[in-house]
Amino acid sequence: MTHVMLHLGLCAPIAQLPPDSNVAVHVRLADRSGRSTLDRTFRVERGDGPQALVEFDSNFGTYRMDVATEKHDCRATDFLYFLNDDGARSITEQLDTAPPTVQVPLLLSGKAPQSLLYANPTFVVFDKSAAVCGKPVPAPLTTAHSTVENDGDSYFAALYDDDPNRAPESELIALKLQTPTHQHHYVRLNIPYPTPPLRWPGGVLLDVTTDMMDGLATDPVDTLLCPRMWKTTVG
Repeated sequence: MTHVMLHLGLCAPIAQLPPDSNVAVHVRLADRSGRSTLDRTFRVERGDGPQALVEFDSNFGTYRMDVATEKHDCRATDFLYFLNDDGARSITEQLDTAPPTVQVPLLLSGKAPQSLLYANPTFVVFDKSAAVCGKPVPAPLTTAHSTVENDGDSYFAALYDDDPNRAPESELIALKLQTPTHQHHYVRLNIPYPTPPLRWPGGVLLDVTTDMMDGLATDPVDTLLCPRMWKTTVG
C-alpha cells in the first residue's frame, strides 16, 4: 500500500470561503477496467492556505483519479502510477471550475537516490533521425511536455503528447539531468515513442541507482548518452 497525501489547489469558489468552512471532496480511483478501488467523500476545512489536504491509501498499479467538489463545481482528473512499496507519495492537483481535459500520458517512474532528485530530472523528446548516440544532441522537439514529481526516494513523471499526428516510433525520449555546473546530461531511454493514441496510459519503470548517477560524472555534457546499464521495463 502507498499512503497518498493529495494536496488540492483551491479553485476560486472555495478560496473565497471563510477559513472555518468545511468542504466535501469526492475522490475516485479506478483501474483500467473501470472498477473503483477508492470511492469516498472527504470533509476538509478551508483553512488559511491555498491548498486543502486529503489522505488515503492505494494499492500498486495505474489508476485514473477523479476529484470533485460538487457543491462548488470544481474538478480535477489525472492518471497516477503507484510503486509496489509501502512508502508515501505526495501529489498536487489543481481544482478548476472548467471541465478537466483528459490527456492520456506515458507514465515514467522508479526508485531513485537523492543525487537524481538534486539533478532536476526532466524528460525531453528528439527526432530519432537526428539524435545519435555519442553525438551532440539536436534541439528538443516541442511536440511533447513532461511533468515530474520528486518524492523521497522515488520520482514520478508524465510525458504528454501534444501532437497526435506524428509517425509512431519516429522520436526518442531522453532523461535530462542538470550537473552541479548547470550543464546537462542526456540519457536515452530505449523505448518506442510516440505510440498510437491510447485510452489508458503506458507505463515505464526505470529505477536509478547511485552507481548509475556516479557513472555520468565523467561523461560529456550536451551529448546523447546511451549507457547499457540504464534499462527500462515497459508495461
